[in-house]
Amino acid sequence: MVRLGFISLALLSACTGEIESENLKGLTPQEQVAQTLWVDKALPVLSGKCTMCHDGSMPNIGYIAGADDLMKRDTLISYVPRIVNMGAPQSSRILTKGDHSATGGGPALDATQASDILSWIVAERDARPQADVIRTMQAPMMVCTTPPCPVNVVDISGLGAAGSVEFTISQVGADSYFTDLKIKAGADGLYVEHPLLESWPTGATDPKPDPLDRFFAIQQNIEPNMELVLGTASVGGFNSTDPISLRFDVVEKKRP
Repeated sequence: MVRLGFISLALLSACTGEIESENLKGLTPQEQVAQTLWVDKALPVLSGKCTMCHDGSMPNIGYIAGADDLMKRDTLISYVPRIVNMGAPQSSRILTKGDHSATGGGPALDATQASDILSWIVAERDARPQADVIRTMQAPMMVCTTPPCPVNVVDISGLGAAGSVEFTISQVGADSYFTDLKIKAGADGLYVEHPLLESWPTGATDPKPDPLDRFFAIQQNIEPNMELVLGTASVGGFNSTDPISLRFDVVEKKRP
């Protein structure tokens, strides 16, 4: 009886392996890694933490809806507003949302769960053709120490339409504190999606993104010569003397 049970278990394991191998056929090595991390790491975390609210049974928040595992993955990746950020995986909103049980949602991810999801996002990024990065030039900062504070202007006119991002910045402990943060449109107006603040530490070849990705949901037309007020932002881990850039998903002239 024990022998038969062992043989049955071995056959089941072999069949499972064959099914998994079949699902990976035709994929590049990078795609195989990404799909395996989704099925084995990310999806189990999301299924345990998020499906109760986000499986499509409630309107407007079904970011892991789908008839099978891969459809759920595709829904999550393409969900708008973007909660998976291929350009800055560690700042993805799916990772930074935190505990929202007080508003009827779920608990925060623990470190292992966040790491499992992050490893999958990084693998997905590496497996996909990379879109052109829409990023401003690095702008040196004028730091506010005493009022009146100097206004920093980051030009976005080279990204697709005339405009700028303006703010004042000061250092508060280990955080950079942005005030009067706004996006200003030129004569043609602006349409912007998902602005992301980035800091460039000395010697860095890649920027450090805002760890909260706080403006992930912005998809906004701005009227000609008007502004979109973003308000204030306290960004942990940014040094206010380091240059700042902004990355966008979309920058265009105002849409009809």
